[in-house]
Amino acid sequence: MTMLSVDDTLATWADLNDIPWTGLLVGNGASCAIWDGFKYTSLFQEACSAALAHGLNGAAVAIFDKLQTRNFELVLSGLQTTSLIVEAMGQDPGPVNDLYSSTQTALVEAVKSVHVPWANIPEASLRAIKAELLRFNFVYSTNYDLIIYWAVMIDGPTGFTDYFFGPRFDLSNTEIWGKATKLMFLHGALHLYRELSGQTLKRKAEEWQNLLDLFGVELAPPAVPLFVTEGSSKDKLSSINRSDYLSFCYSQFARHRGPLVVFGHSLTPDFDGHLIDAIRKSDAAVLAISMLPGAQVPANKAKMYAAFPNMDLHFFDATTHPLGAVALHVPQNAN
Repeated sequence: MTMLSVDDTLATWADLNDIPWTGLLVGNGASCAIWDGFKYTSLFQEACSAALAHGLNGAAVAIFDKLQTRNFELVLSGLQTTSLIVEAMGQDPGPVNDLYSSTQTALVEAVKSVHVPWANIPEASLRAIKAELLRFNFVYSTNYDLIIYWAVMIDGPTGFTDYFFGPRFDLSNTEIWGKATKLMFLHGALHLYRELSGQTLKRKAEEWQNLLDLFGVELAPPAVPLFVTEGSSKDKLSSINRSDYLSFCYSQFARHRGPLVVFGHSLTPDFDGHLIDAIRKSDAAVLAISMLPGAQVPANKAKMYAAFPNMDLHFFDATTHPLGAVALHVPQNAN
């Protein structure tokens, strides 16, 4: 175990290159390094903003409050089910359907208001991200945004597998043959949807439309976006357990073997306790954790030592890592 050191010094990523890293956990800090818009506090708050043309209305907010959640996937799924029940009882599902549509519209507008446009990210940046991801046997992302997906798809997805061997995830078909970087979205993502049957659907870009443009366009059969961006660690774990795909990814993460890199993730117990528990259960005895230089480093180090008391910890400057390179940053006024 590493000797406890809570000063403000940080290694460079190059200092840690001789360790055979097998896995990478990517958090929102990686997306924020590219686009400042991802620094928003809450997608729910964004959806309530008066700046949106069609934000959440009072009835929708009341449902979020009644369900004690800020998770859009849970609310939209609930409204879908309610519509079917109301119709089966011979009553008019129109008001429920209207509420579903307005809630989905608010979600779409909120996501697009914070998400970097596809055209703003240079292809060279996506290739640089892709090259770094390919170094690892496993990449686990808690980000719902499309940056990793876009990077993987640039020049074709060769070298990666995401366990979708068809349009839908099949829990009985998860065997991987040959060498490939296994990619898992622990909290879902904008290109993933849950159908009424419970199956997880992977959406693909269409001619002249990328996935961000398609987000919010109706699917047949109906499906709701599958991503978890809000709530406590307990709430996130509940959402994970409701999905065959998410629960599979989480169980794989908890069984990770070999040294693990944590990039752009604060691992705060209140919001990320399920991730901390999974890392503790895994065979990742060595962790490299990115941090931004500054006065907060000693306190952040102490927090990580407390979270992982029996692990060999290394702390490095996030700006020295390929995923934190200044060259990746996209100005928000970029055309």
